[in-house]
Amino acid sequence: MALAAEVVIRDVIDRSPISWFQRRTLILCYLCIVVDGLEVTVVGFMSAALKDDWGISTAQLAPAVTAGLVGLAIGSLAAGPLGDRFGRRTVIVWAIGAFTAMTFATAFADSVALFSVLRLLTGVGLGASMPNVAALVSEVVPTGRRRSLVAVIWSGFPTGAAAGALVVPFVVEAFGWEVAIFLCAAIAATIFLAIAGLLPESVRFLANSGSDQAKLVKYCNYIEPNSVHAHSAFSRETVTHTRSYPIGALFASRLRVGTVAMWLGYMAVMFTIYLTNTWLPFLFREAGFATGTISLLTTLLQVGGAVGCAAIGFIQDRVGAHVTLVWASLLGAAMAISIAISPSSTLLLAALLFVLGMCTNSISTGYTAISATFYPTEIRSTGTSWTAGMSRFGAVGGAAVGTTLASMGLTFQQVFLMLLIPISLGAICMALKGLYYRNITVATDVDVQVPSSKPPRLPANVNLEKKYETEPDHV
Repeated sequence: MALAAEVVIRDVIDRSPISWFQRRTLILCYLCIVVDGLEVTVVGFMSAALKDDWGISTAQLAPAVTAGLVGLAIGSLAAGPLGDRFGRRTVIVWAIGAFTAMTFATAFADSVALFSVLRLLTGVGLGASMPNVAALVSEVVPTGRRRSLVAVIWSGFPTGAAAGALVVPFVVEAFGWEVAIFLCAAIAATIFLAIAGLLPESVRFLANSGSDQAKLVKYCNYIEPNSVHAHSAFSRETVTHTRSYPIGALFASRLRVGTVAMWLGYMAVMFTIYLTNTWLPFLFREAGFATGTISLLTTLLQVGGAVGCAAIGFIQDRVGAHVTLVWASLLGAAMAISIAISPSSTLLLAALLFVLGMCTNSISTGYTAISATFYPTEIRSTGTSWTAGMSRFGAVGGAAVGTTLASMGLTFQQVFLMLLIPISLGAICMALKGLYYRNITVATDVDVQVPSSKPPRLPANVNLEKKYETEPDHV
């Protein structure tokens, strides 16, 4: 009888329409991702200016370009477990505050070494915020809409990158790269103030941790008025709380194939995205395109990404999570080939880049949506953060390989032809994961025990068909 009186947070969210409280949370999360997109891509638009100011070669510029991406990997790997322990909101606020401060400091850098160190620290903040945003979004919206809403929020990344593509090249040309950095920092500071004052903690995290009953009651009544009171008892979705970072839980028997497939596939996708985001403006400039044309082409790449990101979750929900990403990969491969062999028509190139951006960015968002719904609540932030963190090694590889290719004097057509390799690898990984889990239902809120002395496993006696929320990982 006592169990029947307990309030199940998941049920409260699932049976209620999305409230103003949830909408506000989603808007704030969207803004976090917008500024992430702006910050991550800004260096690509100032590479030529940095080379000219410091009198260095393309190869010498490599640390400045890749340092931020290394920081992204570090931040993603570290902050997920911190989010599972201390809360999503706490990590997000500190992370965005840190990268705002580091961005301001970057404007005063007077050497490649100092610029690279500051970009590394900026990247740590960026990497720490993104997986915790994904976890927070997935835990504040109804189960049936999690994947689609995570995808909509992630469309903020190419939106921020598109805004940068529209503005940053002209700011750099007219006022210098330092002013462009200041502008980005000012935008980040504004968003930091908004989230510090308004972003709530995940209600499901509060219920699991039992850390703040008063806030939990208040937030639940925002979602469904008069649903709980001060003395309500809340059901916890897990039995134990991890005292150490639950990395090993990602390789529990039912999760390990999905974890490996997502890591490898996401790395391949981010390799593609960051090679194009980081070096495409430079390659276009070397090919003789004017600043206005470069801004148009790179903006359309990101606008296509925003459109794809906004749509991918809805398509995944209707067609299948994995098959959607496989077909998007095949379409992206076709666009890369078309760019490599197409005549030098700016209009045609713009159209092809729009579709390519729609494919590659939506695939990235699709991976985030899948990882945010694949792992149990107890390790969800860890799972999403390590998936994102491992993908950043692909991003570092893309930027580093881009440096080599640019130094070799390859044309942008030749670079796009080489992108067939990582795009194909990503498609294979998603196809294999989809086939493996075709007849397996993965529980997303099962009891995961993580003792520090031996590798964790999902309990063998868990009934996956009742008591726990399930998320079929169908093809």
